[in-house]
Amino acid sequence: MARDKETIHRTMSAIRGKDTGIEKKLRKALTEKGIRYRLYSSKVIGHPDILLPRERIAIFADSEFWHGYHYEENIEKVKTNREFWVNKIKRNMARDEEVNRVLKEQGYLVLRYWGFEIEKELDRVIGEILSKIRERKAIFDAISSIKKKDHTTLGYLFREDEMLLLYRNKKEHDVNEGKYIGMGGHIEPGETPLQCIKREIKEESGLNLKKARYLGKLDFINSKCDPERIYVYKGLDYDGEMKECDEGELTYVKISKAMDLPMWEGDRLFFPLLLDDRPKKPFHLIVVYDGSTLLYSIGPIYNEEKNKKKKSKKKAGKRR
Repeated sequence: MARDKETIHRTMSAIRGKDTGIEKKLRKALTEKGIRYRLYSSKVIGHPDILLPRERIAIFADSEFWHGYHYEENIEKVKTNREFWVNKIKRNMARDEEVNRVLKEQGYLVLRYWGFEIEKELDRVIGEILSKIRERKAIFDAISSIKKKDHTTLGYLFREDEMLLLYRNKKEHDVNEGKYIGMGGHIEPGETPLQCIKREIKEESGLNLKKARYLGKLDFINSKCDPERIYVYKGLDYDGEMKECDEGELTYVKISKAMDLPMWEGDRLFFPLLLDDRPKKPFHLIVVYDGSTLLYSIGPIYNEEKNKKKKSKKKAGKRR
């Protein structure tokens, strides 16, 4: 017999949604290691059980039943009010997937642990969390150390079903050697990123970039060189006659074949954004390499909170 709404309400109200035993155990262990954190932040989707804002790490302590551990096997054990519980758990599972997706887009590392892991494997869980904290801290420290002199640009030009790429094979000790990339270079003092990409494309190809769209920024961290911030542009209109480049071979390649060419693995992460003609919010992508090997990536991130604040300020200004 299905239970009435009042019975279901009393049952649900008795189930603790916050400050569960596994959450408290995990928090206590992290506190003992000197880790400071926030609880159930209302500013972050999913209200993570534990949030480390600086490292952008969101931690969830999930109970097995409510979040669908071995769902197909365990749901068969539910005999009473089956439809209600099946729908409830499926909604939780779908919600968890959506929260994971959005948090990743916002640059968060999502760590989820089952209750039995926290109860029986706490040392392993804490060790993993501490390792991720160190890893992320090192990345964000490297980003904060990027100096103005290490700000650069990267631009891509298109014509019909082709794009212009630079195969770097002429410059000695070139970190880009053997790879296909766009054109660009270091921003000079007093120069804006847009002015820089126009100058660099002119110097490297002889072409005049007349109109461009800013796509976003790429923070490039590599053990073989200083960290670098790269502003990425898509050329919308250009003219002129192409000349030979002294840094590599300029060649138009079919857009459909471009991803098959040797390139930085991190470039493949933002490459689809180059091919999308619909205007998007600027992205922020962080890539970490050891030489040519991609070790870690964060993003592309679309920081909606900053956009919301800007819109709010504009509205407030209009009201005045």
